[in-house]
Amino acid sequence: MESLDVQHKGRTLRGALHLPQSTPAPAIVLCHGFSGTRSEFGYTFVRLANRLAAQGVAVYRFDFAGGGESDGDFADLTVSDQVSQTLAVLEAVGRHPGVDPDRLSLLGMSMGGLTASLAAAQRPVRSLTLWAPAAMAVDAGVTERRRAAVAEHGYDEFGGMPIYGAFADDADTIDAFADAKGHTGPVRLVYGTDDALVSPEVLDGYRRTYGDRLDVQIIEGVGHGFETVPAREHLLELTEAFVLSHA
Repeated sequence: MESLDVQHKGRTLRGALHLPQSTPAPAIVLCHGFSGTRSEFGYTFVRLANRLAAQGVAVYRFDFAGGGESDGDFADLTVSDQVSQTLAVLEAVGRHPGVDPDRLSLLGMSMGGLTASLAAAQRPVRSLTLWAPAAMAVDAGVTERRRAAVAEHGYDEFGGMPIYGAFADDADTIDAFADAKGHTGPVRLVYGTDDALVSPEVLDGYRRTYGDRLDVQIIEGVGHGFETVPAREHLLELTEAFVLSHA
């Protein structure tokens, strides 16, 4: 593993690149969820990176601006900015001598999944993996409620973290499904049966977007964070198999 920092709009995005023994290698970029870090819940991103690198796939995991160890202010968080960061990261990873730039893939968890789906529509990738994608983050009804909370309190709150007006203003410009249609490769979407954020409407939206290229995998008895040891192991197994089959 080596450190690899990416410059984006005057900020340093800090990350780690896991390289396999044989290079140049196919690679996948991992996008963490809202208020997360490049390790993700239960160090799942670290575990996935080690497993894939052992199978010949390079993995880059990074902190979005304003989170983890990257520069920036969390108050400036918007989905569009995260998409822009992800595109910059893909270009930087593709320039690394240990990576094959024509064999890049994307994975995202929760809001990182929404981000990855939008970035994949703008820059071709081999495959797209969505863990419990938070398309609801830009839903019109959610945005309306969020804007009302910002007007009353100065911020909205989610998971103990503040969300400001810039996020809501940006959400108005995004259609989670129409704006993801540019991706033409395979997609695997994994979610838990108890995850309220991945509603039937969200699933229908992604089915309309990706058609028969979408493979949906359901893990029973867990919510948004895949909260059991067996569920997380199954999540890693499903992801590893999918990524390797399309690397």
